[in-house]
Amino acid sequence: MTTQSKWVIEDETANQIVRASTIKPRIDYASDTVDKILEALVQKRLDINRSNLELYRQSDGSQDSLKSLAAKVRYELEISCAIESLRQVRRCFDSIVGMGNVATMLSPTISIVRVIRSRMLSLMPSLDYQLGELSLLLSGVIVDSAHLASSSLDFERANSQSRRLLDEAKLIADSKIYNQFPNLDFP
Repeated sequence: MTTQSKWVIEDETANQIVRASTIKPRIDYASDTVDKILEALVQKRLDINRSNLELYRQSDGSQDSLKSLAAKVRYELEISCAIESLRQVRRCFDSIVGMGNVATMLSPTISIVRVIRSRMLSLMPSLDYQLGELSLLLSGVIVDSAHLASSSLDFERANSQSRRLLDEAKLIADSKIYNQFPNLDFP
């Protein structure tokens, strides 16, 4: 069995896209990467949700069973929060209307992807490489597009916007989970 370095991109087509000099193919590749990550997270959440709903139905209402269920539902909540956050990233891609606003629309996504990556590392380590690649790709696209459009990057504004988007994603995820499991207390 040979080990592959995570620093070497073996897929030549991906290698060409990542290193392409034009912005559009890299944005399309980043968008496809987000879609693949979302697909994996949604499938994981569905699997966890089925299991949690079954445990919820079988719960006898005792403190121990509710505590055990709450821990598993927190795991589902983290996955749901990552999904909603990546959907925010996807919306940023869909909001791009021209070269002039690429850097503005995508600059908050770097922070969002890095937060998701750190949260998912212990929950779904298989996504670490894809999230890391996405983060690097977005960074390059943002810097290159800002340079080409002769615009400046306002990281204070981007970080503020990313916090707002992450908060919105958390509220959406919390609402979905709390509606599904109304009798559980979450700290």
